[in-house]
Amino acid sequence: MAKPEEKRPNVMKVIEREAIVRADVDGRSKLFVRRAAPKDRMCAGDIVQVETINSVSNPSLTSSFTGVCIAIYRRGIDTSFILRNIVQKVGVEVRYMAYSPLLKRIEVLQKAQRVRRAKLFYLRENPGKMFRQKMLTKSAKTSGSSSPVARK
Repeated sequence: MAKPEEKRPNVMKVIEREAIVRADVDGRSKLFVRRAAPKDRMCAGDIVQVETINSVSNPSLTSSFTGVCIAIYRRGIDTSFILRNIVQKVGVEVRYMAYSPLLKRIEVLQKAQRVRRAKLFYLRENPGKMFRQKMLTKSAKTSGSSSPVARK
């Protein structure tokens, strides 16, 4: 009888894993693991702050952007996410590559509650919807009354 052939690892997957290990300087890969618990990973609907380095020659020049994560594309080393915020009455979306060396820090400020979609592109047409829902639940909790909150 012939011996069964040994299964060799896929070379491209090995190279991709090594690249992620090299690029993961501050443990940000834990935010993008697909099989992690929802409290440990970044999900659509989370409010995220990203600090970026503006100049390669002077890393102390940084800028930050805070917004709602409307989409995450998990593609190994090419993982990216889109943040959306309203700046001076104009909707701004910024797409960041998760393992870019120009990203100094990614911080989840607030976890999403009750989001049923993986991509929140509907927030483009309804920009205040996410914030109105949070305001309604907060006002109901702070009022202390047992009556339901009236919605328009």
